[in-house]
Amino acid sequence: MIRFEAFDGPFGVAVYGVDVAAGIDDATFRQLAEALYENRVIVLKGQDCAKEAYLAFGRQWGTPITHVVNTARMPDYPEMMALGNTADWAADDINRNAAAFWHTDQSYDANIATATMLYARKVPDVGGQTRVADMKAAYDDLDAETRARIDDLVAMHFYGATSGQDSEIGIARLNERQAEKVPPVPHHLVRKHAVTGEKALYAVAGTAYAIEGMADDEALALISELKAHVLQDKYIYQHAYEVGDIAMWDTQMTLHSATPIGRPDGPGSERLVWRISVCGKPPVFQ
Repeated sequence: MIRFEAFDGPFGVAVYGVDVAAGIDDATFRQLAEALYENRVIVLKGQDCAKEAYLAFGRQWGTPITHVVNTARMPDYPEMMALGNTADWAADDINRNAAAFWHTDQSYDANIATATMLYARKVPDVGGQTRVADMKAAYDDLDAETRARIDDLVAMHFYGATSGQDSEIGIARLNERQAEKVPPVPHHLVRKHAVTGEKALYAVAGTAYAIEGMADDEALALISELKAHVLQDKYIYQHAYEVGDIAMWDTQMTLHSATPIGRPDGPGSERLVWRISVCGKPPVFQ
């Protein structure tokens, strides 16, 4: 029997009694989806599944996205990434901590991500957490005047455009071929959820660098103001992984940031997660 337990934090639930390796039927999937859309973050506990079963689970949420940067793509599974500190490419501080800044996955793409999941395979004793910010709660708490001001604004996004700000770690820039695949793209500053229709702030950190019809300094000031509002403690949940966790967040209504991590230096210092991001609605809602 499926069981949900609220986290000791402002939002998010742990999920017990599901087995991704055995497959998730439509009725159970709907329960998971409703929990995700209501709680922003769900963590399926105690999972033990192979790559094929994990990818099949990802496809229940939408169309898996092949990341524009191929560094961490998994051999034979281009829609999946193996992230952490154990691979050769992770010897570089910037590459290893490429998600250690506040951002929304695929906000630099015209076809945005709608959910992201990380399957914990190796977990360090210290560090390696993911912080997630609830953009719906942050939007709901804005005063009516601010909501009216921003509801119809359109921001411009580009991969990592504002990473490295506010003492965050910057990320490596795209090469010319990669940049051609993801040119600057507009998204509304406030978006409606594809399934629930609820409004939330969208991607106010990491990729938004301008607002249509607004002077650059005014636009950056507004984006910075909204980012600071979202990153109050009351809107943030930090997840400390256990091996076997599949942590998921509703990418349409959250920002997230990885906790920086160093190179492994002995037992209990390695981190490895399998990442899938998807776009579009889950097939059961189409």
